[in-house]
Amino acid sequence: MRKFILLILAIVLVPVSISAKNISPVILTIKNYPMSEEEKAYLEQVNPYGFIFIEQDFRKHIDFVSLKQELTDLLGHKIYFFVDQEGGSVNRLKHLFPEKKFPSAAYYGAMVGQRGLMKTKKSVFIKARETARLLASIGMDVNLAPNAEINPYGQNKFFKTRLYSQSPRIVRELSEAFAQGTKAGGIEPCYKHFPGTARSQLDPHKLIPVIKNVTTQDLTRREFIPFKPAQNYNYLMMGHALYPQIDKSNISTFNPVFYQFVRENLNFQGLIITDALNMRATGKISIGDKIALSLSAGADLAMPFFDYDMPFDERLEELNKIPPEIIEDFNNKLEEMEEINPPLIE
Repeated sequence: MRKFILLILAIVLVPVSISAKNISPVILTIKNYPMSEEEKAYLEQVNPYGFIFIEQDFRKHIDFVSLKQELTDLLGHKIYFFVDQEGGSVNRLKHLFPEKKFPSAAYYGAMVGQRGLMKTKKSVFIKARETARLLASIGMDVNLAPNAEINPYGQNKFFKTRLYSQSPRIVRELSEAFAQGTKAGGIEPCYKHFPGTARSQLDPHKLIPVIKNVTTQDLTRREFIPFKPAQNYNYLMMGHALYPQIDKSNISTFNPVFYQFVRENLNFQGLIITDALNMRATGKISIGDKIALSLSAGADLAMPFFDYDMPFDERLEELNKIPPEIIEDFNNKLEEMEEINPPLIE
């Protein structure tokens, strides 16, 4: 019966440009759990690289380990599970481990003044390692943290306690300690949000963060400093912001210049992920156009975050806007990275 349903759905969802043999360069959400037959058919056609899990998924106490096995069996390749677990206000694990404390970045930034940098780094490492072990125990693979942005004003209306410090050196040291602890706990870290959006103090979910009078030289001297150690890891996230001195029209997500910065200035050879493409900072164009633009600009993985009620055939139509050559290039890159770093893909 299931095969019959999948056949009917496959007919409904065509035409398909995404090759079933290739992994699609997207990180998707799961609409419902348990998954419907329609959702399974859709995912089989898309064949995504991985999945991102948000607050509501953790509230539902989803069995992520069983879900990962189900998706692995369905798609026939290793699936990567992503999560935002910074600590503080961005704390998914509180729903599963309510007895545990996960302090914010600002908490550790303040600790530097009280206990010194070295002791604080050790505390960050230990907590990041503990957090990673908990994430690994529930089937996660990548934590979208640390947030390596500098807090330019000592406070920030949007990020609030999510930033470590005003000091580029302190942000670099604590972010690196977080990344090292995360890796030691069996999870891949993901530095974010390059090249730094905190100067604007605006929420990209609602508005475009416009960062005026900042040049590439300014970014190199300050914002890039905490991101330098990202070259030792496999993931980095591009933030959504407009830098008029660099480009008056295109936000960083759609601008090849910023991806070039990552590759050349940071010597980062891993996978660059977009931030969520449903944010208003990305404009009013279709989600499929946003995916195609970001991947064409230099992103390796796009996170579309389709509206919950969007039908699967419409989602597939948007995903089919990804140029075939980009999908091919992405799969070639995965093969190259497998040779260098076998744990990244199986």
